[in-house]
Amino acid sequence: MRALRFHGPGDLRVEEVPRPEPGPGDILVQVEVALTDGTDAKAFRRGHPLLLAETPSPFGHEFCGIDTATGRRVVAANSAPCGGCAPCRRGQETLCENLRPFLNGAYAEYLLVPARIAGRNLLPVPAGLAPEVAAMTEPLACCLHGVERAGIEAAQTVAVVGPGPIGLMLCAAARDAGARVTVVGGRPERRELAREFGADPGDGRGADVVVEAVGTEEAWHDALELVRPGGTVLFFGGRELVVDTFRLHYEELTLRGAFHHTPRHVRAALAFLASGAHPWERLVTHRVGLEGVAGLFADPPRDLLKAAVLP
Repeated sequence: MRALRFHGPGDLRVEEVPRPEPGPGDILVQVEVALTDGTDAKAFRRGHPLLLAETPSPFGHEFCGIDTATGRRVVAANSAPCGGCAPCRRGQETLCENLRPFLNGAYAEYLLVPARIAGRNLLPVPAGLAPEVAAMTEPLACCLHGVERAGIEAAQTVAVVGPGPIGLMLCAAARDAGARVTVVGGRPERRELAREFGADPGDGRGADVVVEAVGTEEAWHDALELVRPGGTVLFFGGRELVVDTFRLHYEELTLRGAFHHTPRHVRAALAFLASGAHPWERLVTHRVGLEGVAGLFADPPRDLLKAAVLP
């Protein structure tokens, strides 16, 4: 089969590799569509210590395809908690000690979903839901977990910094929780698109909750500047940040991180997508074959949100 493999930063190659053979409980999926995302774009440029620890490595993790054994259209998350370790027993499944290795390899004609993921986080796609929309289940599940981590409730004001694909999903998730959502920053056309995902453009100053969805030091500092005294800042990405603790101490700010998803959020995300509550299809702005992925990451078009990769 044809598969896109990561050989090093900036080095993606379409290669012929053996088609995986499923073992007990494994599910072999014929990939209909995979989606690009920010994590893959960053990993293309600089590698990734968890997703791409060994090279050459399979690549890509958001997908929708056909279960070759049943003919059903399915989606799967890129991990599943074990249910038995200490964090899982505490109800903190995103911190499961046995999440890794994460499922990678969606930029290919076939993908093998291991038994543990197949058992807990592989779901049938509702009839009528487009495969490129169903493939957004995993990132939307992360956003739903983030909204829960931030404690977002009805009637709160929420500012989302950054109207990229994740930022727009976070807007929709926060609005679904009943919050009044403002989107901050970004290009004018993306701020306007945010209206269709439940948010109004604005400066976000004084928000009860500020969600950082850009992943830059500047955006993290902006989020800290915007939140009201006693409010919460949710960091949706992770890098080193130097914080002036004056406001944390005197204004009792709460800083939270959000990582990954749980089986509950994966199911909720697929149902949210199937509800048609927002024009999710508008997040897919480009379509490429396997050969086009490297060029897309190396020189992304200005209007790129997510690309559908058709193997």
